[in-house]
Amino acid sequence: MSAGPDLRLTAPGRLSVDEAKPPTAPLGPDEVLVEVDRVTLCGSDQALYDGTYGGPSSYPLRFGHEWAGRVVDTGLGGRELLGQWVTGDCSRWCGDCPRCGTDRNVCARIEKFGLTVDGFSTRLRTVDRRYLYPDRHGLGPGLLALSEFFAVAAQGLHRVAPRPDERILVIGAGALGLASYLLLTGAHGAADVELLEADPVKAAAVAELLPSARVRTEAPEPDAAARSAGGYAALTAAARYDLTVDCSSGADGLATALACAVPRGRVLCFGLRRSAALRTDLLVANALTLVGSIGGTGGFARAQEFLAGHREEAGLLVTHRLPAERAEEAFGLDPRTRIKTQLTFGEDAR
Repeated sequence: MSAGPDLRLTAPGRLSVDEAKPPTAPLGPDEVLVEVDRVTLCGSDQALYDGTYGGPSSYPLRFGHEWAGRVVDTGLGGRELLGQWVTGDCSRWCGDCPRCGTDRNVCARIEKFGLTVDGFSTRLRTVDRRYLYPDRHGLGPGLLALSEFFAVAAQGLHRVAPRPDERILVIGAGALGLASYLLLTGAHGAADVELLEADPVKAAAVAELLPSARVRTEAPEPDAAARSAGGYAALTAAARYDLTVDCSSGADGLATALACAVPRGRVLCFGLRRSAALRTDLLVANALTLVGSIGGTGGFARAQEFLAGHREEAGLLVTHRLPAERAEEAFGLDPRTRIKTQLTFGEDAR
């Protein structure tokens, strides 16, 4: 077990860097001590740093819910994990309430690691073993630390059951949008998938990163005849896609997703935006199915199996890697040219 940094957000824009200390209390029967190797920054980590996060959160806080580490000590119930590489849930679910019986991502007593309770931006972290997922595919810490957001995408897509013959639009070419795109094309066999990224600089960066991806900067031009006809016909003027997936951070993303979905189509929405306006005229008149999805609990097995089979493509999403002590620099990177940034707390280069 080695010493390393302990990072906390004390307020928006304020980051403290101390030295991680081993826990003084004995581990409980189901607790393990993880030596964190790296944290992959999520858009919510950036929003916490910027003070713009739209969901429940608290300060001071150790951020980070996308991570990988090695178990270096355990209670009596976790001996099988000793020495193993692991990652874990963002959701801290109770496992006892009725909601957990159907979907632990909506637990009645849920907390979120790195958002409402301490995350993993520290070298040493004690955690209950039930929230952990061992590396069963030899991914190594670099890919293992991508598991959580791929699990979020996998869980959401599972709920809308994409079909290979469907035309699909993914809105927002950030990390979650690209994970959704890779899963749609690589796991669901969808052949007609487009990415919509309004920022031309980011769109160009993504096109260079994934040359086979079809990236556009504008939504399809509405049908002129339908638009000029007015009435109900106008509500389908931009409808082109059987499934639209909103992974954007902008207020217009959901409106675009609704407008571009064909009648009786499906719209999948990720993320938390209190300011987004909901076009109920599009939703109701076109008989759309709107699905919101949060959390990756239940999707980790699918995510890690996918990562194991698509190592090179998935690894391309890590565009920056910095020592944890340079976290403030990481938070200041240009969002138009970064996809995923990893902060390293250990020395494993994989």
